[in-house]
Amino acid sequence: MFTVGSSSVTELRRHAGCSTIYPMRYVLFALLAVGCGVDRDIEGKVTIQQGVYGLLVTNDLPASNQDVTVFAVGAQSVFATMTSDHDGVYQIDLPDGEYTLCTSACTPISTPASDTVRYDWTSGPGGGSWQKI
Repeated sequence: MFTVGSSSVTELRRHAGCSTIYPMRYVLFALLAVGCGVDRDIEGKVTIQQGVYGLLVTNDLPASNQDVTVFAVGAQSVFATMTSDHDGVYQIDLPDGEYTLCTSACTPISTPASDTVRYDWTSGPGGGSWQKI
């Protein structure tokens, strides 16, 4: 029969390998809490009634302070520009129409009358990609 007395436990705690197990559970908990990814439920943050909004993500983290630019189809000048907030959320009030939405990459979009449309951007090869949600 094997029993562990209190002096043996104390000796184990002083052992270099065993003394790191106890604090490591806090490290594991912190990694699990942080590693849950990006909160993609952003609808509660949207305040516009018409236009385009979405989430910008880089390396599985919100891309804050990222410029989003809108060009009207056929126009050479910028129609609107917005900077994403600290959560990577952007929103641009636009009349209905055809536009090109850009960050590091561009995509054509259509905004419906009196409604919003969501386009999320994720960084990647070639400047990243847009996805209509």
